[in-house]
Amino acid sequence: MQNNYKALEESLKPRYFQNAVKHPAIGYILLVVFLISLQMSFMMGIGPITLTISRTIALTMIYTVAAMGLGILVGIAGLVSLGTAAFVGFGAYTAGNLLRTFTGIPFTLVVLIAIAVGVILGAIIGFISLRVRGLYLLVITMGFATVMQEFFQAPNPFTGGWTGITRVPFPTIAMFLQLNRETVFFLVLIIMMILVKLTLNILNSPMGRAMAAMASSEPLAQAMGIQLLKYRVLAFIISTAYATISGVLLVSSLGAATPTSWTFMLSMNLLAVIILGGGVKPHSIMLGAFFVFGMDVIIWQRFEFFQRFPGLVMVLGGILMILIFAKFQGGLTRLINEIRFLFIRLFMKWRVFKYGPEV
Repeated sequence: MQNNYKALEESLKPRYFQNAVKHPAIGYILLVVFLISLQMSFMMGIGPITLTISRTIALTMIYTVAAMGLGILVGIAGLVSLGTAAFVGFGAYTAGNLLRTFTGIPFTLVVLIAIAVGVILGAIIGFISLRVRGLYLLVITMGFATVMQEFFQAPNPFTGGWTGITRVPFPTIAMFLQLNRETVFFLVLIIMMILVKLTLNILNSPMGRAMAAMASSEPLAQAMGIQLLKYRVLAFIISTAYATISGVLLVSSLGAATPTSWTFMLSMNLLAVIILGGGVKPHSIMLGAFFVFGMDVIIWQRFEFFQRFPGLVMVLGGILMILIFAKFQGGLTRLINEIRFLFIRLFMKWRVFKYGPEV
């Protein structure tokens, strides 16, 4: 009886370490620590990270922000759009002009202005989407992106035409902290993680569930009292706000914005990020963004063979995408889970082989 009581007491003891390891945020915390360590090693010149790799990681995080917003629109609300690249470009030009014109302007104000622009653009497209569905909405967003691309390329003081805008100064934080090409990395990381938290809250909120119900069946959603006008417009506003923030981070990191960056290819790549990742949760989108935007420079270009034949990188990437789509409908997230379960099964077989079956 005493042994049973001790066993019960032991089982009821709080296990702080085990609970911390199982916490959903532990993966994001470890990712932040890892990325900070990489950037710090680059700044001190003691690691294998070069300036090119550091910028590639920053760009991957920036495009992760835009893809998270698009994921809410496409994966949760069930709406389609090919205008994300145009919204990213508009945010970049807005921030670039503000940073060049008003020296020392607080970065928070720049972000708020860009978000306001995104809200306006998202509301316009959201109201238009009320009258169209499916492919027609895709064509409308494609037409909007075409108009914006022509505007970006046309000679005008806002975009600078084909040459774009250059010599954009790095932002100032808290009115006195002037960032540079190394420290802007941390700004991108902080904003990405803030938006990761916001995205998780949206997915688990009544608003996210209402959007999911709207995507599943609009008549049923209306019967449940869900206002389609409200949530359609909200979905576009959130998506465009994320895209314009991504543009702000992009011009703040690179110090320039050119019209060749905001093409349909970028919009398609952002859609590919969501599909490859296998879901709309931030960790899935991060996996897809690394595959689409980061793997070339961070992995493949480190091999001399791919440096000599850079065109093969796209061929290999396309083959890998086909294999992933054909075998794993859940994208990279499912692939990683399958690999994890494979190791678990192998470990259990090894344990049975060494110790025998449990009685």
